[in-house]
Amino acid sequence: MRRKNSLLGLLTTFVMCATMLPMSASAAAGDKFTVPDPATGRHQFTGESEGSSYEIWLDQTGGSGSMTLGKGGAFDTEWSCEVDKGNFLARRGTTFDRTKKATDIGTITLDYAAEYSASQKGNSRLCVYGWFVEPLVEYYIIEDWVNWCPGPEGASQVVSIDGADYEIFKVMHTGPTILGTTETFPQYFSVRKSKRTSGTITVSDHFAAWQKAGFEIGNLTEVALNVEGWESSGKANVTKSEVTVGGERPTTEPTEPPTEPADGYYLVNDFEGSAGKWTGRGDAATALSNTAASGDQGLAVTGRTDNWHGAAIDLSTTEFIPGNAYSFSVMAMQDAAASDNFKLTLQYSAGGEDHYDTIAEAEGAKGEWVQLSNTSFTIPTGASNMILYVEADSKTNSFFIDDAAIAVKGTEIAASASGSTKSSKGDVDANGKVELLDIVTLQKHLLGNKTTVNKDNTDMNDDGVIDVFDLALLKRQILKKNSEPAITQKQETTTDPTDPVTEPVRREGYWYNKADVSWIDASKPMVAFAFDDGPVAGGDNSSAGRIQTALSKNNAHATFFYWGNRIAGNESEIKRAHSLGFEIANHTWTHTDLRQLDANGIKNEIGQCAAKLTEITGETDFLLRPPYLGVNATVQANAGTPLINCGFDSGDWNQATTQQMIDKFMNGARDGSLNGKVILMHETYDSTASAVEYLVPALQQQGYQIVSVSEMFKAKGVDLKNGQVYNGLS
Repeated sequence: MRRKNSLLGLLTTFVMCATMLPMSASAAAGDKFTVPDPATGRHQFTGESEGSSYEIWLDQTGGSGSMTLGKGGAFDTEWSCEVDKGNFLARRGTTFDRTKKATDIGTITLDYAAEYSASQKGNSRLCVYGWFVEPLVEYYIIEDWVNWCPGPEGASQVVSIDGADYEIFKVMHTGPTILGTTETFPQYFSVRKSKRTSGTITVSDHFAAWQKAGFEIGNLTEVALNVEGWESSGKANVTKSEVTVGGERPTTEPTEPPTEPADGYYLVNDFEGSAGKWTGRGDAATALSNTAASGDQGLAVTGRTDNWHGAAIDLSTTEFIPGNAYSFSVMAMQDAAASDNFKLTLQYSAGGEDHYDTIAEAEGAKGEWVQLSNTSFTIPTGASNMILYVEADSKTNSFFIDDAAIAVKGTEIAASASGSTKSSKGDVDANGKVELLDIVTLQKHLLGNKTTVNKDNTDMNDDGVIDVFDLALLKRQILKKNSEPAITQKQETTTDPTDPVTEPVRREGYWYNKADVSWIDASKPMVAFAFDDGPVAGGDNSSAGRIQTALSKNNAHATFFYWGNRIAGNESEIKRAHSLGFEIANHTWTHTDLRQLDANGIKNEIGQCAAKLTEITGETDFLLRPPYLGVNATVQANAGTPLINCGFDSGDWNQATTQQMIDKFMNGARDGSLNGKVILMHETYDSTASAVEYLVPALQQQGYQIVSVSEMFKAKGVDLKNGQVYNGLS
């Protein structure tokens, strides 16, 4: 599945406007509606025909479309809206009285058949559409599409319904609603992984799958077959669209087993540079680690609070067939206890209940890699919603996995040799290895948590103090595998301890950029996210905390410009941002317009904030974003640092909604105007946090690298001059 910009959300906004109008007109089979109507100029027609509702709608941006009603729920439609923001829909279905929860109505099916095609310009989809109320939710079940379909590929759950796999997920959207309001609400999606244009959709099974995934289900308003087009042209002849409530559940034909792979392996994850589709289960988090059973990397599993919390991956029933047997293997290791028992488990649904079958288990001593292996495990007949996961009997111990594989039945998958390394410097927890957990332990220690660290091993630069300089060197050693010798003294003016010893000395008139850009591909597009006006109160659940979390879990970076006299009492936010590898920067002490100050006033505003940031982080040399982006010759002459303005404005300060920000960014990614720009955003708005939570993975799917300001310029070889204004790379 391919992701483009969030056009569906924009289209949905107009759909919602249309849906708010009452279904008042009645029509008969053979009636044709054209938009815009030649006589009246109307862009929308809604009503009832032969027991089903209908709607045709065209945006005011241009184009044309038509809908001819057939018998029952059939209809024929054609559209042409290959214009900027051109938007069209036609749908027929059944309305409900909004008094019953969607999962309490019983079996709901939609039997349909269609001939559907659209241009490669723009995009289009064939789907089931409707709303819940109490709570308010908009939902989609997407059966077929041309050119684009929404969805966080690799990050969503997979469920089996009607003999096929669907990716399910939810996103937040801001816009008009069927209640006549404009607000932020969830959208639920099921996207069929193998497209089709006819068949029976058990709509109620999608409602049940969403509920099982933790999505809140409200009272049902509508089930309709929907054809939508965005900046495209196309046509659809829907010969059948019948909604049935109650009655027998549909039956599905047995699935043919997939062709046996040539090398005998259906799945191999060695975690060298990628976690694949493995994710955390329960409270557990997963991240690539230098602790490995073979090769250079494995997968660390941290943050567990119960024994079933671990690392998990969804299994497709179209690839791993219920009733068939396979060979399973995964390596596991823990360093937290004298021993712990690991299990490789299959969770699945059958007979209306969840089941948990142990595939393999093994006892692992501290620091010992063990293999969880079963050469012939049969997936139970009738299984669906399958999740394979590694767990441990302990409830809180962190552990590692590596070399996960599923192969043809009877395959003997060899156990990996231990790849653990012995070291002392950097072995923060003194367990005999230098690994990702040492970074986590040191981060917690520096943030004031009660963690035990080995002082000799943790003092990376041997200056007698455990501080952020040691954390920087430890990250360099573990995450970047730098082979240069450790720096033995903290450098004060000419060299920063996180840079290679060959880094040039400071240049007169230029800012000293110490960013580590070894992880950035300078040939690919990048954008510098930059947030103003923090810190804010509220901890991890605040708008700022949500922004930091969204960046961190997607391995993205950003620059945070902090307002000095807001810092007192909120130091923990800055410490967290710094520990996560984000860039800390200066937004003056009182957020005054520097253009109104003399030279001494400018220096005092900048210097007072810089001193406080140094006290918290141990860093020096902060970039500056002038409040109100205000710069004149006096500011430039006295700033003593580059002046970072913006080349791409989110508009959050001007009350831009979450959806407006998403659309603006994704359009910028599509036309290239986002590339190489410094972004103006503010960490103080919940709307911005919601936008960031969507945009970070969405932009990465488009090939963008999300970096800090200093990282972007250094990656492109641009030396920043003190006093010069920068909006981006060009």
